[in-house]
Amino acid sequence: MHLGINGTILVVEDDPRMRVAVCRLLARTELEVLEADTCAAAGRVLDERAVDYILTDVHLPDGLGFDLLERARGMESAPGVVVMTGDESVATAIGALHRRADDYLIKPFSYEALVAALERAHGRSTSAKADVRVHAKRDEREASESLCAWRARYAPKILGEDRQITRVFDVIRRVCDTDCSVLITGQSGTGKELVARALHDASDRSKRPFVTVNCAAIPENLLESELFGHARGAFTGATAPRVGRFAAADGGTLFLDEIGELPLALQAKLLRAVQEKEITPVGESRVRRVDVRVVAATHRDLEAMVEAGEFREDLLYRVQVVPIELPSLCDRAGDIPALIEAFVARANQRRGRDIVGISDEAMEALCAYGWPGNIRQLENVIERMVLLRGEGLLDLEDLPAKIRDGGVAPRQKAALELPEAGIDLRDAVEQFENRLILQALERTGWNKNRAAAVLRMNRTTLVEKLKKKNLADERSAVA
Repeated sequence: MHLGINGTILVVEDDPRMRVAVCRLLARTELEVLEADTCAAAGRVLDERAVDYILTDVHLPDGLGFDLLERARGMESAPGVVVMTGDESVATAIGALHRRADDYLIKPFSYEALVAALERAHGRSTSAKADVRVHAKRDEREASESLCAWRARYAPKILGEDRQITRVFDVIRRVCDTDCSVLITGQSGTGKELVARALHDASDRSKRPFVTVNCAAIPENLLESELFGHARGAFTGATAPRVGRFAAADGGTLFLDEIGELPLALQAKLLRAVQEKEITPVGESRVRRVDVRVVAATHRDLEAMVEAGEFREDLLYRVQVVPIELPSLCDRAGDIPALIEAFVARANQRRGRDIVGISDEAMEALCAYGWPGNIRQLENVIERMVLLRGEGLLDLEDLPAKIRDGGVAPRQKAALELPEAGIDLRDAVEQFENRLILQALERTGWNKNRAAAVLRMNRTTLVEKLKKKNLADERSAVA
């Protein structure tokens, strides 16, 4: 069995032939198998025995498997739950995941698919039970390795002490030793790849490959070959076989950056790879097993893309077993001085310069700026300032004009004065509102959910205002 999965599993299936078939598959594992054919029978088993996993059909003679799911979630030591269904529609599968099932299987399924589902259930239940165990292990963990020591070892490039960042570290520490898929969201430049690297380095897979794929940087017609590989002669120009990124990451971690850019057709193939841990190179018919942990990242709103039919809902649930949202730099502005200090030291070493610090005026301007490019933009600005100044103290005059002008005396700039000739109040209010909406969208990377939250309005209200004001095309002007 994989991942040391053992213990007891309850199989709830009213079809005797299917129940026998499933139990035969489970006989190849180290699990003790209990059986039930109704919700009532399953309830009696749960009253008498503690189980580690429940594998249940959706439709049972006296109710739904979802009822058992609700009961399991209320148990003190919640078992992992995998739902079986003969309905191939996405709606049924999504219904299971919405009800917090750990995974689902479409009947009939293979031994490999069953094992993969139990592995995911094992990972998710381990993550969930971490909350129960955290108090008992807190003293032991703190005694053996403090957070500072952990960060220095596994995440030295992720800087900052803001509470939102320390929460990210806490999630990484809890799930790094599982195989759960992780979805990292946040604006461009917030450090998503650094978090993915920390997840890998702190895991049992740290000695195996960490492979990165930028889904936005590879042409659509080459993406499938890039991910899954191809056979010689699979297409024009395929003069030699190629190992794909999944195979290259076997035993390690595959980081899918900008997963929201994947075309729909390829999303279906990615779903199978994540779900079944199987790939088929282009031009081959033989299926290959891979042991890969998938960590994905995006700056896009995948839930909105699902609503628009641009992203598969079942794939979303597969890749965001554990979601991690990174804050924008504006949301952790208290970290900016420490980041600047670190970036100055790094640029001094890299460029052979001797900058001793930064003036209060320049620091004030840098802290007041909106930073649409987040930490990446801040580091680039500091490196340019260090490179051009060379030595001494960085000052206001070293800042790029848009930052110097956008960061100094924000209260004075925000003040409105009535012109001598008067003003069209309605037009002035309209322009002011437009500027605030665009600033909110820029700050959140055009994520309408977060922009609406910043503006303290409903997302639907924001969308209607964008349409009414014809601001939907403004993104290209401010990008």
